[in-house]
Amino acid sequence: MKVVHVVRQFLPSVGGLEDVVFNLAKTQIDKGHSVEVYTLNSDFQSDKVLAYEDDFNSIVVKRFPWFGSKRYSLCILPLNELNKFDVIHVHAVDFFVEYLSFLKRLRLLKPKLVLTTHGGFFHTNNNAKLKRFFFKYITPFSLSQFDVVTCCSVNDYELFKSLNKNVVLIENGVGFRKLGDIKNNQNLVKSNDFIYFGRFSDNKRIPLLIEFFSKLKTFGIKLKVIGRSNTGDIEVIKQSVKIFNADNVELILDQSDDIILGHIKTARFTVSASEYEGFGLSIIELMSYGLVPLLSSNPPSFKRFIEESKCGAIFDTDSQSFTKALEFLCENWSLDMESLAINYSRTFSWDTVSEKYLDVYQ
Repeated sequence: MKVVHVVRQFLPSVGGLEDVVFNLAKTQIDKGHSVEVYTLNSDFQSDKVLAYEDDFNSIVVKRFPWFGSKRYSLCILPLNELNKFDVIHVHAVDFFVEYLSFLKRLRLLKPKLVLTTHGGFFHTNNNAKLKRFFFKYITPFSLSQFDVVTCCSVNDYELFKSLNKNVVLIENGVGFRKLGDIKNNQNLVKSNDFIYFGRFSDNKRIPLLIEFFSKLKTFGIKLKVIGRSNTGDIEVIKQSVKIFNADNVELILDQSDDIILGHIKTARFTVSASEYEGFGLSIIELMSYGLVPLLSSNPPSFKRFIEESKCGAIFDTDSQSFTKALEFLCENWSLDMESLAINYSRTFSWDTVSEKYLDVYQ
């Protein structure tokens, strides 16, 4: 089968969406399918213009010029290139959805169209009225031309299930210990360190997390904020550490996988105060290392992680609820909790997820 994944950003840009497309494409290639990725020709994180054609682990990547804003990038993909494929798989709800559905409506586009939602476009409340108008009137019109809409979270499924006659729930796969394995070390000492790992976008509410940690009176508990400084407003985060005088917060920026792994293997917990998540890849990734989750109650997927894994805790976004949940975890942490986290992460195998998508393509 010939498949092209169409996504606004791809490697070398780093993030949950890029990670999903890479792993899905790689798994499909390993199963004998012909797979390419079409994306924009610049990296939003570095603002660099990238080469037209590239190769990442046998995945052919083609990049095309664009104009407009980074949030709604306009890009004309060549029709003759698109019609080489059996399936066009679009990731996220953006201009590509409108553009490809328009071509399909004109009967110029031959391949089947599949969309994966990745949270839609409701990650923040910015332009909320415009988004609601678009979702109510434009998105259903566009999605009517898609053969299948796949949702990567229960939240997305509830949001999109009425917009297309073929809506399927396929939750994201997760790379098990994607940063590398940890060697068994009987002498390894773990601390009550909490790891935030991922983007620094507004919906993650990292300043709020820093504020909560700054108010802790329990000694020996630390927050480590790990990620790339170009994935959000890092100055706001640095200022938050100063404003709240958060001596128990450490920023670990732009480090290698080996250094990040060194921090992960001596920690006991992962934490997120995120307001909205399409899924929450980084949480499952850290659970694969045995980190027990302390998560905001806002994203529905976070509640499911706690309920289904039978480890970790949920907090409401106030300091008292947060402190109570944190202290409970620190007092009750055990190797059994660590094992529950690891075992739960194994249920998100990419092989399983890839088979579900191939069933959809068929």
